[in-house]
Amino acid sequence: MGIGDLVETFRPRRKPRLGTRCTYGLTPLGKTKAEEFAATGPAWDVLAYLDENHQSTIADICEGTRHKEERVKEVLKRLISSGYVKRVVTEV
Repeated sequence: MGIGDLVETFRPRRKPRLGTRCTYGLTPLGKTKAEEFAATGPAWDVLAYLDENHQSTIADICEGTRHKEERVKEVLKRLISSGYVKRVVTEV
């Protein structure tokens, strides 16, 4: 084990940015909200898409909902902070 290996071992891991190597899926609370039709507009579109398609990437959600990437990211951030959507980081 060289010095480079030690530096890499102790380097703090950064939280992945929204959309980087991630998929998104509903939490149990989000599933309930989607089934109760308790949202409107783009938030509803994203919840409904995830309810039907399970874990999906931002690109998949954009294609399925026909919303632009920036709008989907904005909605996902709100849904994650509300506890309706979870982010799953996939390892490379």
